[in-house]
Amino acid sequence: MYATHVPGGPGLRSCCAFSGFTLIELLVVCSLLAAVSMLAWGMYGDVDRRTEDQLARVELLHLADALKRFRADTGYWPGEGPFTLASAEPCSGTGGAIERSWALPADDGERDTWFLSPANLALLYQRPALCPDHPLGHLENWDPIQRRGWNGPYLPLQNRHWVDLGSTTPITGTKAANIPAFASGPRFAPADNGYQSCDSALPGCYLGWRSLPDSSAGYDAGQHEFLTHARPFLTLGLDSNNHPRVIYWGPDGRYGGTHPDDPCLPNGTDPDGLDDQVICL
Repeated sequence: MYATHVPGGPGLRSCCAFSGFTLIELLVVCSLLAAVSMLAWGMYGDVDRRTEDQLARVELLHLADALKRFRADTGYWPGEGPFTLASAEPCSGTGGAIERSWALPADDGERDTWFLSPANLALLYQRPALCPDHPLGHLENWDPIQRRGWNGPYLPLQNRHWVDLGSTTPITGTKAANIPAFASGPRFAPADNGYQSCDSALPGCYLGWRSLPDSSAGYDAGQHEFLTHARPFLTLGLDSNNHPRVIYWGPDGRYGGTHPDDPCLPNGTDPDGLDDQVICL
């Protein structure tokens, strides 16, 4: 005799009966997954920003090292001693030593603005044309015996870009075009009022990057103007009356100014300075 089981009988479950998730349970699970995803994405964003800040710090140290090597070789910071711009009459022996014809804009009225810009790092890339009648004119060339003189380039040429930038401060003053500047890293939006492309036609824009200067053959603003800029760096206070320092503007491309109490620190009192980095030399 075989026992007969009646489907659905006592102690047995039907093959079609199934206990699943309710709609509320599914909503709770989806909410938890969304929360975990947002938390993970936020943590990833923080890591990405910290990584970017660390890379910028490395580049800043690289720039500081180049300036120190320049000073060790020549005895002066860029813009000091024989590396200041010549007076109105070049190579007079009484003014600065760098000839006004050296890598300067065609418009003589812009030469001081160009040379005094905090983004001007031309001396780290290009051999200076010192006045031959200057007592230190020999520093134009490297002397392997005395181990003195210009022995550059001090920065990789592939990191040289041209920037339009304010002359007296990074974001104000008369805008100077085609200043040799040090830049590397990812591309950020230009520091314009509306974060627009920063070319010479915009009087309120003090940061614009280009692949070629206007004086280069074949320059085309529409083709060579960068819609974004790399990490922007500056040198400020390279004289005996202040702290020589190098500055990274931060990813916002805006400089927050000098700290009111310590020039070797970013100016955290200004919102534009919260992401800046400063290294005193």
